[in-house]
This record gives sequence, C-alpha cells and structure tokens, in this order.
Amino acid sequence: MPKKETNYKVIKDTREQEGWFFRPFGNCVGMEQRKLDTGDYSIVGLEDKICVERKGCVEELALNLGQDKARFFREVERMNEFPHKFIICEFNAEELIKFPKDTRIPVKNKAAVKVTGRYMLKQLVELQLYNDINVVFCGDRYNAFLFVSSIFKRINERYGDKENV
Repeated sequence: MPKKETNYKVIKDTREQEGWFFRPFGNCVGMEQRKLDTGDYSIVGLEDKICVERKGCVEELALNLGQDKARFFREVERMNEFPHKFIICEFNAEELIKFPKDTRIPVKNKAAVKVTGRYMLKQLVELQLYNDINVVFCGDRYNAFLFVSSIFKRINERYGDKENV
C-alpha cells in the first residue's frame, strides 16, 4: 500500500549527455545534476533504492554490449545492490532484433559490426533473469520519459514517508 506522498527531486548523472529534463510537476520539484556511481537517474534520498539507466538508441546499447562490455557489466554488478533497477530503451524491440539493419551505421561499416540484435536480446533477457533488472522498450524518447516519470512517482509513493529534497 502506498505511503503518504511527499515531494521528491530527480537526480541526473553529470555524465548523462542528453537525457531527460524533469521540471516541477505534481510531487516532483524538479531535478539536480550530480555524479551518480551507478545509473543515469535516481531520486534524492533514495539513491540506494532506485537506479535508472537510459539507452538512447540501439547503437548505444550495441557499444555497451560490444566494445564497452567490461565497463557495462561492472555497472550491472553495481546495480545488483538496488531493489529497483531499470534499463530504459528509447527504441523498440524490433529495432533491437533487426540490428544492425536500418541503423545510422554507415553501410560501409556494417560488415565490421560484430554484435547482432539477437545477441543483444539474449544479453538483455539474461540481465532480466539473472540480475533482476527491468528492461523496458519504450519506442521513443517521449514515451521513455513518461515511463520513468511514472516509476519515480511510484517509488516516491512507496518510500515517501519523508521529504526527499
């Protein structure tokens, strides 16, 4: 059962290059930027409860599961400490599965791509099964923002017995 709602503030990691902007709305009083050890977004005072990792495009995920795999899986290990952890994709599952077809990768470079969509799908399913990470395909940036806004509202309801700002 949800606790009494209180105000909350979103944290955006300073290394998050594009991402979302949270304006004051409802119980959200806005956003601050500061370094997060894990993930791209959290909530002030609940940094040990919620971790959101944003993937802006399938090419970014391919880099994470390809040449940056060691770094990415160190982050996954750190995510294990959180009761609520999400990888939010601003693309759909079809784009993932078809990778590298229909991507922004130049045609001349596609032959050199070693990561396939099916491989990435396998890795994401394993993250869900073995690391309890929620992987959500939102289709686009706007839907991803709405989804994460809803997550933060629910997390605030669950743990919101104190002001988190």
